[in-house]
Amino acid sequence: MPALVEEYTRLERRGDEWWGCCPFHNEKTPSFSVVPSKGMYYCFGCHEGGSAIDFVMNMEKLSFLEAVVFLARQSGVEIVYSGQQVATGQDNSLKDQYIDLYTRVAGSYHYCLASTTAGKVALDYILNRGITMDIIQKFQLGYSPANRYWLKKFLRSKNYSDEFLAGSGLFSKKYPDISFFSNRLMFPITDRQGRVVAFGGRLLGGEGPKYINSGDLIQYNKGKTLYAFNRARQSIRKEKAVIICEGYMDVLAYHQCGLTYAVAPLGTALTMDQVKLVQPFVDTVYLSFDSDRAGREATWKAILLCRQADISVRVIALEGGKDPAEIMVNLGAEVLTESVKRAKIDGDYLLSILATEHQVETPEGKTKAALAFFPYIDALKSDIQKESWLVRLCQALNLNIEAVKKDFSNRVVAERRGQGHEEREGEAKPLQIKLNAELRSVLAVVANLDAYELMRSSLSPEDFEDPVARELFIILEECYREESVLHGSVLAKCSNEQLKSLVARVIASGEYADNQEKVIEDSIRRIRRNSLERKRGRLLNKIRQLSARVTSHEEQKLLEDLISEKMNIDFELDSKDAR
Repeated sequence: MPALVEEYTRLERRGDEWWGCCPFHNEKTPSFSVVPSKGMYYCFGCHEGGSAIDFVMNMEKLSFLEAVVFLARQSGVEIVYSGQQVATGQDNSLKDQYIDLYTRVAGSYHYCLASTTAGKVALDYILNRGITMDIIQKFQLGYSPANRYWLKKFLRSKNYSDEFLAGSGLFSKKYPDISFFSNRLMFPITDRQGRVVAFGGRLLGGEGPKYINSGDLIQYNKGKTLYAFNRARQSIRKEKAVIICEGYMDVLAYHQCGLTYAVAPLGTALTMDQVKLVQPFVDTVYLSFDSDRAGREATWKAILLCRQADISVRVIALEGGKDPAEIMVNLGAEVLTESVKRAKIDGDYLLSILATEHQVETPEGKTKAALAFFPYIDALKSDIQKESWLVRLCQALNLNIEAVKKDFSNRVVAERRGQGHEEREGEAKPLQIKLNAELRSVLAVVANLDAYELMRSSLSPEDFEDPVARELFIILEECYREESVLHGSVLAKCSNEQLKSLVARVIASGEYADNQEKVIEDSIRRIRRNSLERKRGRLLNKIRQLSARVTSHEEQKLLEDLISEKMNIDFELDSKDAR
């Protein structure tokens, strides 16, 4: 497990454990622990913890199945689907086949660009834009031949069926022998693992849109993918920042200038899914869009999305060229780097734009500018931030703060009423975890799983008064019946994140390592005794109620049974006292 975690943060060995700075939150003093013998991790700062699967799920934002596949591929382990998972296995098999196809086609396109006469026009174009062969090879840029029938003929010669190719997204739906991409500079698009899943293509001559991109495919969703994310990911983690720019060429220019944490949306406006893709890794998003009206609108929408995800935003103002590649060629990498360093905080950027779009010297213009700025305030997560930017708005437009606050508040209340945002009763409350004696006893068993057989031989779920302790006991019982009493299995069954975090901390900390056998035996006796006393109390109430109204033989028999049951409990309690 340390080898897996070290792909995301540096670890140092201390005895049987490994320690480092947590990859889930910012810290300078290491509080993140990996325990190889138990196959788990835990952070004593942010309380994230779990198994290797949990780590991959949280770090890469994958589903359980995706995380299992991710780990299997890293380990070279073949995954065999069975039972109810057959359909999923078939879907994944087809997905993998198309990924393999796109990987092979990307290789062919790259060969056409770098090694053929036909690709020389495309190669000259990209070299003239200042992109080096090193970047061309790293990003596996390619060229799709002008002959639109070439690709189909080539792939048929490799024994691909027409039916399979028809679903690949590489060919026209109306004319299945014609390639979707032709005479274009090709940009392979990769998934998180660096596998080619789609293409973008820039026209090099003739008629047609300047750029075209693959549509959504079984292996690709453009709204959930960022160009170059896989290649930029390590730098994004290191910098705690990401540059989101307009398109493929912008990304290449930034990477060539050493700013290797640049990515781009794929032919559409930035989406919340794409923001969530980078959210776990960054403190700041830098936006690098064009300065024209379309670019300003894209920047505005991106700011709101990032702020809604509670990410700080800065806006890069490009000077000396229309895009990063032009600045790189004409002025050098240092100028592009300085542009990033001088990036404006998003609120200041928006205020400067509003001042040019509205006649802010008039009352009407001030009102329009303030109303246009309010959605930015709405998107901020902190009340302190909201207050600060309302003050900043007033300073910029020379407005009275109380009047602005009143307009802002009235607008928010009116919108909430219009959208039906009423206080809801009966909403689910977070699990209340109290470290009482019952929960501590089950946690001691979780930390020392060999003791579970002793606990289950003496206790049942009904013996636990605390609901969290009862839930954890049931989880252990489920693992026992599945013959999988392992820390990873217990963590996987903890559906509540608070409980999972608590369990992970207990395992990692070793706080129940001393006198474990005696602690567990004493706690089992205490829980059983408390359970018996509660049960005896309930029986006494029933006996009193029934004694006052016995009117039939059946009720007399029930009363005798209750008394007998109470005597058995008395006997067991007396026996425990004797011990």
